[in-house]
Amino acid sequence: LKQFLDYLDTLDQSNYQNLFDVVLYKFLLATGCRIGEALALEWSDIDLENGIISITKTLNRQQEVNSPKSKAGYRDIPIDKATLLMLKQYKKRQQVQSWQLGRSETVVFSVFTEKYAYASKLRKRLDKHFKAAGVTNVCFHGFRHTHTTMMLYANTSPKDVQYRLGHANLMMTENTYWHTNKDNAKKAVSNYETAINNL
Repeated sequence: LKQFLDYLDTLDQSNYQNLFDVVLYKFLLATGCRIGEALALEWSDIDLENGIISITKTLNRQQEVNSPKSKAGYRDIPIDKATLLMLKQYKKRQQVQSWQLGRSETVVFSVFTEKYAYASKLRKRLDKHFKAAGVTNVCFHGFRHTHTTMMLYANTSPKDVQYRLGHANLMMTENTYWHTNKDNAKKAVSNYETAINNL
């Protein structure tokens, strides 16, 4: 991940397409959103004052906007200060870009040529970036997976992670994203020792 983020920092972000890609990737990493949820977002879904993303819809492969898969898919995701600042700066650049084209833009990840960006076209660009960065191609879902794993390893409550992801049940979150390793296995023994000694 660090190698990929370092690579993104080398891209010339005065080039609008590079800026778009960097913002999209960092947004996905910071929120755990699905690519369809991100591409359906409008600026009215983002509270830039309080740093809250409201997920109320998703874009499918036929470029149709649908409601989330389940009630749990409707959610408000708080974001960190760096991501909030990035979105504010990106919105200003997007406004300038859209005004130059004689339009105003309501869709966050707009490519200007159609209402919503095609995930398949963006995936080809992502493939090139992964290759140029010399990292494993984990597709768009890799950002969601990485976000979740980082949150769980940072001791975020699995229930809170479940809410951020919009999963209907906790078992899905844990079975899909919770990976154990030797360090965690040792920590589990340590946690047991602490608990038994505190009886």
